[in-house]
Amino acid sequence: MSGKIKADFYIRRKSKLLALFQEDLKAAKQLLLEKFNEEKANSLLADIVKEYENILPEAQYIGGNKNPFTQFLTGAVGTFSIIRTLEKEGLSYREIGEFAFRYSEKLNEKREENLNKVGQSHANQIFTLDYMQFMKDFGKKSQERMFPGDWVLEFIDGKGKPFTYGFNFAQCGSNELAKKLGMEKYMPFICLADFAEATAGGFGFTRTQTLGNGAPMCDHRYIQGGSTPRAWPPETLQEFKPKK
Repeated sequence: MSGKIKADFYIRRKSKLLALFQEDLKAAKQLLLEKFNEEKANSLLADIVKEYENILPEAQYIGGNKNPFTQFLTGAVGTFSIIRTLEKEGLSYREIGEFAFRYSEKLNEKREENLNKVGQSHANQIFTLDYMQFMKDFGKKSQERMFPGDWVLEFIDGKGKPFTYGFNFAQCGSNELAKKLGMEKYMPFICLADFAEATAGGFGFTRTQTLGNGAPMCDHRYIQGGSTPRAWPPETLQEFKPKK
């Protein structure tokens, strides 16, 4: 089954998406200023915005605002824009990976700070019965594969297991976009944003494999009240260890 493709979805929302991305770039600027002076950092930020404008039309339509994962895809466009710019600037693969991870840390810390200001937290949001039921239903719907390049997942009930719930992803939209852009080699670093989210949010997150690292799926597991160690350097993570 194939859903109706709206090729201009992102283009029609370019101004709004770009404004949101430029707000996120405040975090990127903080990191750039650790390596470059103000003038150079601003020049690189301008290049990043140009890359964003180039990559955005390449993003696949996955249902628009009706799909909660659309925000993750546009977020990935931003990260790919930063990576391309840093690659052109001559930073090493490792340096780019660490930059991408630290950028995700800052974004998640800012989100948590904003939630705390209104008496909320990300951990409270994702462990409600309503949220888990929504994701269970969404997972079933995703398996219809209505849109090429969308996330495809199965909800995993944690009853009787050492986790609250989880997802097995058979397909990842960010990974599909990375393939299209020829940037698959950076996906292992981009996937680390899930650990940054959990660390900032104050809940437990584990994973043994990712599509980005060449595994057949991503096995996300969430633990209410748990803790998540910082994921850099990533070599201690199970998903980074060579598969036998």
